[in-house]
Amino acid sequence: MPTTERQLLQNAFQEFSKASDSIINYYAVLENQIRELKKEVEEKNKELQRAGEYLYNLLNSLPVGVVVTNTTDVLFANKTARKLGSTEVLGRLNSGGQKSGELKNGGGYYRWKKESLESGFESKEVIVFEDVTEMERMKERVERDERLMAMGEMAARIAHEIKNPLGSMELFLSMLLDGKLKKKEKQYTNYILFGVKTVDRIINNILTYTRPKTLVLSEGTLSRVVRDTVDFMKVSAEARGIALKLDTHFDGPSHFDPDLMKLVLMNFISNAIEAISRPDGSIVIDVKEEAEHAVITIADNGVGMSEEVQKNIFNPFFTTKDKGVGLGLFIVYNIVKAHGGYVEAESVEGSGTSFSLYIPKDGP
Repeated sequence: MPTTERQLLQNAFQEFSKASDSIINYYAVLENQIRELKKEVEEKNKELQRAGEYLYNLLNSLPVGVVVTNTTDVLFANKTARKLGSTEVLGRLNSGGQKSGELKNGGGYYRWKKESLESGFESKEVIVFEDVTEMERMKERVERDERLMAMGEMAARIAHEIKNPLGSMELFLSMLLDGKLKKKEKQYTNYILFGVKTVDRIINNILTYTRPKTLVLSEGTLSRVVRDTVDFMKVSAEARGIALKLDTHFDGPSHFDPDLMKLVLMNFISNAIEAISRPDGSIVIDVKEEAEHAVITIADNGVGMSEEVQKNIFNPFFTTKDKGVGLGLFIVYNIVKAHGGYVEAESVEGSGTSFSLYIPKDGP
């Protein structure tokens, strides 16, 4: 091989060798860079995962329900939303273009707000809703107390106004009877006097019912008072084929007026007995503890009440009975209120009613 060709070939091998070394070195650099990039990607993925977990835990820790939906499906619901029954609540939401509102679902009250998502999520909506049942019930109790106070004051004022002329009428009728009247006239005057005295007795009862209750507090066990009252009322219940059951889960001490508390329990149990007309009638009374309250629940499977009746049951002179006066529940409500407690009623027409009496354990 000529020297020139040998030299060219040698140079070509040298160039090839240099190029190979450069490629190998460049590959090593690329490999290091890829390794670093892969490491960075893994770190970023971990950060994203941690951020996702943090967001998920944050959403699940919120005291309000958070739901993400598209046009047909629920894509995400946090823990509170699932607990509150997001599917049922969402089905009740107004779809008429409203962005917020309130709704009642069963015995619960909810507030909700809806917003459309943006930045690539235009077809999705986030809905936030919260359970405001306790707030609404507290508001109802305050309104009820104010209404009952006003009605009680009005009844007492009317009773006083009627009582004054009644006294005069009774006096004049007595004077007439002392005079010289014919037998028939005397008989008619006695009839009128009897009617006046009857009205006066009713007015006195109204004044007694509307007057603030004076408690004789003592320390005792509510469950024992409930048990004694249930034993007393059991004869009346069983005579009508109604099973009367007592469950006690709280036997601790409380401060209350035992005589007035028996009156309250007898009234509620009597109402429960009268509300049941089915052959498998039952009344379940439960005593339990909730925070600072002792709670007595009287639940029956009777005829239940409409929402309209529930709003008025504690009003004086409101009754659904043919011969009722409408003061029973008004009286017992005032007794419970005098103890510093309150009454909650839940009822469904045709399915029964339950009254829960919340009595502070330490007294008013």
